[in-house]
Amino acid sequence: MPNWTYNSLMITGSKEDISAIKSQLNTPFQRQHDQWSMETQKMELVDTMYSNPVFAFWNIIKPTDIETYQLQKDPKHDNSIIDFKGDNWYDWNVRNWGTKWDVAVRDGEEYPETELMEEDETSLAYRFNTAWSPPVEAIDKLATQYPQCEITLSYEEETGWGGEVLFTEGEMTTVEEYDNKCRDCDALNTMEYCDNDCGEICNSCHYMGESDMEAVAECEEHKQYATTN
Repeated sequence: MPNWTYNSLMITGSKEDISAIKSQLNTPFQRQHDQWSMETQKMELVDTMYSNPVFAFWNIIKPTDIETYQLQKDPKHDNSIIDFKGDNWYDWNVRNWGTKWDVAVRDGEEYPETELMEEDETSLAYRFNTAWSPPVEAIDKLATQYPQCEITLSYEEETGWGGEVLFTEGEMTTVEEYDNKCRDCDALNTMEYCDNDCGEICNSCHYMGESDMEAVAECEEHKQYATTN
């Protein structure tokens, strides 16, 4: 299983652009995916419908060479080197979307993690999870398609690193990047591991998160903060 990156996307613009973006991202489509067949005891391509995908990278940019895209490995690609230069689905997705898989909601998906959280005539707010990394490349392409809109992508990977990028007039600006973020005081890059095996503790507000409290009680550096957390 991959490490997951949790993404929030805010789009603001004219009523016309917002309506067009929502319609584009939610356009129905059909794709083929590998699925294990109990009958043949091998992986086979099966049709998958996306009647209400909500948000789909496929609807921002999709491959033109579908036959090569469906391959698990590109025969022209040296798979001993991970450079994502091939045209198989994995390399193409990472290169064009910035992440391994799409986030579109397929038909019959019982607990979708892709949601349209808020909307009005001039704004849309989405939430979705991506594998290993944020979909900066996909959002960059969306921003190029709608240069009059302002688009903000905020993301945090499950181990704690994250950031925020802003797209205005089709150009990207990095707002912030961090290796970790305190969940209590929101300070950036303040979570450090104690040399006495207490765990990870914020050096700004002394938030202890999931620290080992027995170790904290014995730690000369941190035991004074145990009663305040």
